Amino acid sequence: MTTLMKYLFMVGIACGLMACTFGGKPSVMVEQYALEYPSPSIQNIVRIDQVIRIERFSVAKIFNNVNMIYRQKPHSYNDYEYHRWYHRWRANPGDMVGDGLLRDLRATGIFKSVFSYRDMENPDLLLKGGVGEFYESDEKEGRKAMLSVNITLMDRTQKALAKQIIFQKNYRYEEPIPEETVQSFAQGMSRAVEKLSGQVMADVYEAVKNRK
Repeated sequence: MTTLMKYLFMVGIACGLMACTFGGKPSVMVEQYALEYPSPSIQNIVRIDQVIRIERFSVAKIFNNVNMIYRQKPHSYNDYEYHRWYHRWRANPGDMVGDGLLRDLRATGIFKSVFSYRDMENPDLLLKGGVGEFYESDEKEGRKAMLSVNITLMDRTQKALAKQIIFQKNYRYEEPIPEETVQSFAQGMSRAVEKLSGQVMADVYEAVKNRK
């Protein structure tokens, strides 16, 4: 390599470093989290010879994204963002909660078959849901994962809308978060969704089994 080529090579490296330091944007690192929990079990069940479909869950506008949101005081919501480091949910809260319930209903074997909104099948029984709260509360009561979900179970064989609704119920959970880490928040929310799933499945089972 000639002296001129060596000089141009070193100048090129220096310019690249200067661009990174002064003019270039630093790379953004993103860490993604998902809900993880064992499927809840329901004791003393007899399989119902019917098919049910889980519709895609809606989400309140403020939580309808993948941001990991926390609240430190009333009316003030923020997301976990540090210098050059972002923490995000792997998927939208509605999809994570709905997919978890889909998995759990299939695992329990309550129904003959369980379909999702992604499937072509459109049975008579429909389960709809809406996530109203999905955040970490850092207020004076202590750190908690806050979850609220509205569930509606419907029978489409009925002509009148009022008669189609088998039951509609709002579920709300506050799960303590022992450590001041994003990982602990994800674990706390996972426990909240686990409790939600177990209770929803028990309620759906009883409602369908006792339906006239």
